[in-house]
Amino acid sequence: MITAILITVLGCAGEPADTGPACEVDAGGGHPTWSNFGEAFFITYCDACHAAESPNRFGAPDEMTFDTEDEVRSQTPSIRYTVIDAESMPLGGGLPPEDLTQLDNYLNCLGN
Repeated sequence: MITAILITVLGCAGEPADTGPACEVDAGGGHPTWSNFGEAFFITYCDACHAAESPNRFGAPDEMTFDTEDEVRSQTPSIRYTVIDAESMPLGGGLPPEDLTQLDNYLNCLGN
């Protein structure tokens, strides 16, 4: 029983089990963070409706605010689905493919 649990947690040969998509680093060994990508992205594309202090949220649910990295982290599955998979946000049109790719990598890196 203990062995099965360890294999599940550690994977084969003591390697950590796959926990999801990888966080890709750039040539300099860095990865997207709130300060070098996330904050500007969410201000640009999302905060008109999803900032807590937005004067008109255009029907965005109150719990869907993206003012901080922790708020984004807690909503990652919803963000990934609506922006990347369904491409139904932002309202008025989707994002350029390169921005979708960067957002996807940023969301992958949030747990690292």
